[in-house]
Amino acid sequence: MGMAAASVKALKSDLSKVKDNALLIGFFKDNAILEGELKKLDKEYNGVIGSFIKSGNFKGEKGEVKNIYADKSIKNIVLVGLGEKEKYNLDVMSNTIADVSKRLRDNSTESFSVCLESFKNSKFNDEELAEKIALSALMGLYKFSEYKTKDKDKIKHIKQITLIINSNERFDNQTAYASIVAEAVNKTRDLVNTPPNIATPEYVANYAREIAKKSNLKCTVFDEKQIEKMKMGCFMGVAQGSINKPRLVVLEYKGAGKNQKPIAIVGKGITFDSGGLNVKPYPYILNMKDDKGGAVAAMHVIEACSKLKLPLNLIVVAPLAENMIDAASYRPDDVLTAYNKMTVEIRNTDAEGRLVLADALSYAAEQKPELIIDIATLTGASLIVLGYAGTPFLCTDDRLRKKLKEASEKSLEKLWELPLWQEYEESLKSDVADVKHIGDDGEAGVITGAMFLKNFVNDIAWAHIDIGTTVWSKVDKGILTKGATGANVRLMVEMLREWK
Repeated sequence: MGMAAASVKALKSDLSKVKDNALLIGFFKDNAILEGELKKLDKEYNGVIGSFIKSGNFKGEKGEVKNIYADKSIKNIVLVGLGEKEKYNLDVMSNTIADVSKRLRDNSTESFSVCLESFKNSKFNDEELAEKIALSALMGLYKFSEYKTKDKDKIKHIKQITLIINSNERFDNQTAYASIVAEAVNKTRDLVNTPPNIATPEYVANYAREIAKKSNLKCTVFDEKQIEKMKMGCFMGVAQGSINKPRLVVLEYKGAGKNQKPIAIVGKGITFDSGGLNVKPYPYILNMKDDKGGAVAAMHVIEACSKLKLPLNLIVVAPLAENMIDAASYRPDDVLTAYNKMTVEIRNTDAEGRLVLADALSYAAEQKPELIIDIATLTGASLIVLGYAGTPFLCTDDRLRKKLKEASEKSLEKLWELPLWQEYEESLKSDVADVKHIGDDGEAGVITGAMFLKNFVNDIAWAHIDIGTTVWSKVDKGILTKGATGANVRLMVEMLREWK
């Protein structure tokens, strides 16, 4: 859907022998010292780097970028400020590399190299550095232009990124992993960014079929008649107001033995959310194409795991529907019967995500997985909890909790756990049904949403991840671009590759 991604490779070479449009060299604040290979490079280029630094034009401040036009084997030597050495970490490095990559692309650079050694720190090893540099550049360079019709031939892009190393160690595994994960993130962005008049439930289901064909996955798609026959009353209740009929997508990856229980990932797939009869006011109705972000992320996670040949079994369950306004729409005060036979009192039709997830989670639990993780743009309350910086999650299992936190740290996708205290169950008690799907007072929205979902996973280890805020970016900065972020793809693939 999007333009071809840049190719990434690692190459052992003396800096003085590099041939490229640009070479990135990192420097810490007030520590712009030329030693070893850098000193040799400077000599080869008639002291131009040293002279530039001595003049005071570059101090190594975080985010500072200065270009030296060399016009030799290396056309441009790019000095990149990394800030204070004590505060430098993978997060700083990641956003710095992404920003510089965008800047080079916008200046019509078609390829660049990175002096890996100059971006090192004692806090992380060479393997981590190579992987994160490659991944950050590829994510930062993302741009969605599918529906632009003018001057498409003038769109600029990077074709090649080369990591220059000075050791005999190869980084083929790291660059390959980064390329696969970046592709999964960017394909998630593409589909989430796709307008809702195009990315209907049927369109997304057909997209899943194509993923399955190309990645040797099993794909089952249930249509509206089958979903109704399965008695998924909550799912159908949400979907019944739309002319675009629902689909339930199930993707399966077999990377381990038949006796190994699968890990289930359930993704919310509301392709457009009007709010239903509790219609969303402007401007909150804008960008509601992002309400499919959980389902789309889950699809690309399983695709990436297949490409990486991870030794585990996975099942993805993605309920796809529109929440629209019609004479047939479900109403506040309706009582719906879920797939697990629980009755649910409806209090607000704009809390539709937890209803489609209820039936999808029950279906996933029926497959007897080792654990279930759901990814959902569930609440606006996630903004109140963590703002745009991180994603709240809730969990019932110590091992799963530990794995998610470790993956969060390694993937640089920030998670923060909230509690599942029994006190929150009180707000979901109903006078007319087994449970209400939201509390009346609107307090602790992220937690009460999770407390409702907990009714549908049985006793299986489970985590709920609420990407209601982090699914979308309003800024073009670092690894982010305006629009869909591909939230949770890096996190989930990181967790799954370390799962034992």
